[in-house]
Amino acid sequence: MSDKPESSKTQLEEDIIEPLFQKDFLSHLPEEVASRIIAHLTPRDLMTCAGVSRTWQRICEDDRTWRQKCLEKGYVKLDAPSFRFLGGWATNRANEEAGITIFSHMDLQDAHQNRREREIAYGQCYERSSWKSLYLRKQRIISNWRSRPIQSSTVLKGHDQHAMNYLQVQSGRIVTFYHDNTLRIWNVDDAQPALTLTGHMGFVRTSEVSDDGKYIVSGAYDRTLRVWCGQTGVQRDVLQGHTSVVYCTILHGTTLVSGSSDQTLRVWDIVDGKCLHIFAGHLGMVGCVQFDGKWVVSGADDSTVKVWNVQTEECLHTLTGHTEPIYLLLFEPERDLVVSGSLDTTIRVWDVRRGTCIAIFVGHGSLSLGMQLRGNILVGSYANSDVGVWDIRDGGSWIHGLQGGNGHTSPITSLQWLDSGLLVTISYDGSVKLWDVDKGIFVRDLVRLQSGGSGGGSLNPWRRRTLAIIVLTYLMSNFLSVLITVWETFDPASLWKPG
Repeated sequence: MSDKPESSKTQLEEDIIEPLFQKDFLSHLPEEVASRIIAHLTPRDLMTCAGVSRTWQRICEDDRTWRQKCLEKGYVKLDAPSFRFLGGWATNRANEEAGITIFSHMDLQDAHQNRREREIAYGQCYERSSWKSLYLRKQRIISNWRSRPIQSSTVLKGHDQHAMNYLQVQSGRIVTFYHDNTLRIWNVDDAQPALTLTGHMGFVRTSEVSDDGKYIVSGAYDRTLRVWCGQTGVQRDVLQGHTSVVYCTILHGTTLVSGSSDQTLRVWDIVDGKCLHIFAGHLGMVGCVQFDGKWVVSGADDSTVKVWNVQTEECLHTLTGHTEPIYLLLFEPERDLVVSGSLDTTIRVWDVRRGTCIAIFVGHGSLSLGMQLRGNILVGSYANSDVGVWDIRDGGSWIHGLQGGNGHTSPITSLQWLDSGLLVTISYDGSVKLWDVDKGIFVRDLVRLQSGGSGGGSLNPWRRRTLAIIVLTYLMSNFLSVLITVWETFDPASLWKPG
């Protein structure tokens, strides 16, 4: 401690010490050193510091720093703008006549104004730091899912005389199957029908679209698989060989694996139209299949999961433990994990390299209708309108359920985990809901169909002669995220990049 009087110390601080603190130390450092220092700040602190001066803004918006912040969050570059962003859905918005309530639907004029403002704001930011612009827009999309009004939506109307069997989205296309044995292909961008595929002699049960969009493959009750040109809709080939209904398919590149109620799986080259391999061994209908190019994983009514080598046709493992038919599979080849859902109300996690069960999750007295795995966290929906959340590590453990006063009142038929970490669920009650999986809480309602049922087994929305498929978009900070509903949801695709 100094022996100087208090007045002297105060004078010393005023004359020598305080002026040192008033200097802009960051601008006096080499830029490489300054960047290393500010890289330790949080994104929020970086944005605060960027307002100090132009020098600080330049340092705090260094692309290398924001690139690291993006990589830590798993953010990647965005695609080019879609026609939706340019107004492809502007004249085809959802309305009351379709029996649809979209909660917090933004006025169309306000939506256009918001898009213009965001394009200007993020375009300017992009010029200074593209990675900061990306980070801000990714953060905004998370916030928008939670609270922002929905800015754009559209209604697709199917055949007037035929109910829809199924719906899926792949490669920017919406594929719908109808009871008249046809498939209709819609363009996501403009919500208009692109192709109608005719030729099957029975209900279409499954379809796949190749990653490049060149091929569409469908399987049906007529025991055939058909290969269509993804651009023109012309039928390229009819794949024959199964002796009963084709229930499931999976496409990897141009190699297709199909499963049938004839208890076999077949591997096809869809370019040449040849059957490459036949897997026989199941003692029941093959209802689900996964394929990574090397291993085929199949589940069947015989309560087993089988793992096959696609080249040698060898059955590497038969995974036993379920006591009822298996109809849901997830396959994560990077970790050699398979998750199976069964009518016995259990979900099992398997190490397919060792052929062992590493976790068992027991349902709430009802069958599982949907599953998603992200990291070590598994979510599964049940017919009693519950959603369970588990940790698959160390034998598996229950975390919490997603239900309560704001929960669904009928079975949940589909769920989708979004990039934002939120979960979308769809139910027979005609509603689409959003949940925070980490916190285990309800976030908000997204959509409600007036025709939604309330009974556990009711399929009222499917029995309407005209089925409206709701396609919602959140134009969040100038990039589009797509959620397609009527019992199928898909992860939002970010479709705008300034510049």
